[in-house]
Amino acid sequence: MSERFKTAIAIAISVVALGIIIVGVSFTSAQEPTADDRVAALSASIKCPFCSGESLADSQSGVARDYRELIAERVEAGATDEEIIAEFVANFGQSYILDNSKSPWTAALWVVPIVALGVGGAVLVALKRKTSAAART
Repeated sequence: MSERFKTAIAIAISVVALGIIIVGVSFTSAQEPTADDRVAALSASIKCPFCSGESLADSQSGVARDYRELIAERVEAGATDEEIIAEFVANFGQSYILDNSKSPWTAALWVVPIVALGVGGAVLVALKRKTSAAART
């Protein structure tokens, strides 16, 4: 198998992998979440103030159950997710919010591996070309 063919296969695999990542990220559910979905998501993103590092969704304590019911009541009353989270931040502080998906660090966690894959692929192609050019001379 020639070096050019191996390089083409490596590039094709990289492109397919990148395509799968892009398709997976872009085809997230576009439908409106139900009230139960919102309660579950909010409960999972707020740390129980009286438990040892568990989210409200994971904790089986009575306090966590009470807070889940409070979240369900606020959702039914028409409060937005941001309003509910703001209430918990006002009462307990920002450190009790587990979901930081809007932070720059979260974006970096998605972008850096993709960029690294592209740069790594480019470096491999350049090295392969250099070695095959050196072998020809």
